[in-house]
Amino acid sequence: MAAEIKNAAIPKDLVWGAVTRTLKSRIEEINQKSNDIYENMKYFECKYGMKTEDFYIKFVSGKLGDDMDFFEWKASSEILTELNEEKKALIQAVG
Repeated sequence: MAAEIKNAAIPKDLVWGAVTRTLKSRIEEINQKSNDIYENMKYFECKYGMKTEDFYIKFVSGKLGDDMDFFEWKASSEILTELNEEKKALIQAVG
């Protein structure tokens, strides 16, 4: 026998408050991760003497070698871009 599910009316403002807090928490998490990734990218920029944007263009066009640092640097750049896009969407959602 199936259990009966009762419709518990939860106030919309209570739900919206919980959703907003969750979104803001995710934004803060993104900020922290972004800072960590940014510091990692700054390390590579100093080590190899080029900006991430210049590195990325050279690396994806095959003008640099297959050093593991380069793969990490590329991944860091792509992850940072994705996090920034997610953060932008979350900020728009929060209003």
